[in-house]
Amino acid sequence: MGLLSRIFDPDGSTANHRGSTAASGLIDAVSQGGAETDSVPALTRQSQQLVLEINRSAAEVPGIGVVLARAVTDTINGVLQAPDAANLDLSVRVAMHGVLTDYLPGSIRAYVGAVRSGGAREAATDALVDQLITLRDSVERLAEASRSRDLQALQVHGRFLEDKFGGSELDL
Repeated sequence: MGLLSRIFDPDGSTANHRGSTAASGLIDAVSQGGAETDSVPALTRQSQQLVLEINRSAAEVPGIGVVLARAVTDTINGVLQAPDAANLDLSVRVAMHGVLTDYLPGSIRAYVGAVRSGGAREAATDALVDQLITLRDSVERLAEASRSRDLQALQVHGRFLEDKFGGSELDL
């Protein structure tokens, strides 16, 4: 039993009243010390799992869909494997988590479901491609913003060092 569970439910009486599996998982994560779902290692695992799901869906998803989906995961992996990935801004990590666990797999699953149910394949493909292009562009902007923020921080630090330790024309 986790620390929070012992504090708020010492006898375990609410264990049977947790509700959905998702809620149960969240309660378990919080009770086990708040395992982060948006940490770099967790995001890397989520990305690997999503790549496997994309590959498994390749027989049902058009080639352009697979390529666009993998472009999204490749861009995210590039950010996660950068030397300074441990210092990623929280908003970047939360956005990546959303893409990896909801937006991208949701688009692929919805497409597969629509095609399996006999929906119009061409219309479903057009919708999937539009969604994946939007995701790809968003993730590329997110990666660029992350890199720009790092470059901007480096430039600010360089100006500080120059001001603090650099020579001045007023030095005698």
